[in-house]
Amino acid sequence: MIAVLVASTAAAGPWVKAPGHAYMKAGYSRFSADTFVQPDGTEVAGTEYVGHTSTLYGEVGLLDGLQLVFNTPFVGSRNIVDDVSYINRWGGDVNAGVEYGRSFGSTPVSLQVLGKIPTYDNNDLSAYGNAAALFPAIGDGQVDLTALAAVGRGWSVGPIRGWVSTEVGYRHRTEIWAGDSSQPERELVDGVPWTAQLGYSPRVKERDLGWTFVSLGGINNFTTDDVTTQFIQASVGGGFNIVGDLFAEVGYSDMIWTRASAPGGGISLGLSFNN
Repeated sequence: MIAVLVASTAAAGPWVKAPGHAYMKAGYSRFSADTFVQPDGTEVAGTEYVGHTSTLYGEVGLLDGLQLVFNTPFVGSRNIVDDVSYINRWGGDVNAGVEYGRSFGSTPVSLQVLGKIPTYDNNDLSAYGNAAALFPAIGDGQVDLTALAAVGRGWSVGPIRGWVSTEVGYRHRTEIWAGDSSQPERELVDGVPWTAQLGYSPRVKERDLGWTFVSLGGINNFTTDDVTTQFIQASVGGGFNIVGDLFAEVGYSDMIWTRASAPGGGISLGLSFNN
C-alpha cells in the first residue's frame, strides 16, 4: 500500500499552540511510483501510479498546553496499466486527535494521541469485477490508533538559529474496517512511527523569513508480514514568509525503503497561516 506522502512541516513536533493561536495549512502533494501495492499486499506489476492529495491540516490551541490536531485529505489516484488509466477519487484517511505539551526549561515535550478514520469504502471497487484489482485503493480501510511522544530544542550558532526535534510512538492497527465494507480477513501488525528533524530559521536584518528543514521518518513494525505497510521516508522543505502570518510552503519526499508499500517520491506545496 502506498503511504500518504506529505512532507513534514516545521509546525509539527513538541511545540503546542497557546489558546487563540493556530497553524493552518491548505496543502497539495503529488506522489508517483512505478508500481502499486494493494491493501492485501498484492503488487500490481507493470503499473505507473500517480496520486494527488489535497489536505487541510491544523493545530489549534484549546487550553493551556493542549491543542487540537487534524488532517483531512482528498485523494485522486490513478494506475496506468498498458496505457489504460484506472482512476479512483475520494476522501482519504482523516487523522484527528489532541496533543498535550509543556516545557522543562528550554526543552518542550509533548504527547499526541490520534485516531485514523477512513472516509471511503474500498468495497466500492468490487463493482468493476475482474478489473477491480487494477484500481488503486485509497487506503488500507481500517481504523488506526496512534500515540506519539515528542521532544525538541532550539539551537543557535552566532546569528544562525534553528531547532532539532524527534518523535516516536506506538501505532495500533485495528481490524475495524470502517473503510472496507467487505470486512476482509486480514490481520495487521502494530508498529513504531518515528521522525527526526533538523531545522533552520533564516533571518535578514532582524526579519524572520520562515524556515527550512530536513527530516527522516517512517514506521517500523514489531513483526514482519506481507500486508502491513512499513517505510522510511526522507524529506526536505521549507516555509517562506509572504506577509504577516502567511507562508508559502514547498517540500520533496522520497521513500528510501518500503515493505508492503510502493517505493516512490513526490513534491508537496502549501499555503499556511501560523501565529
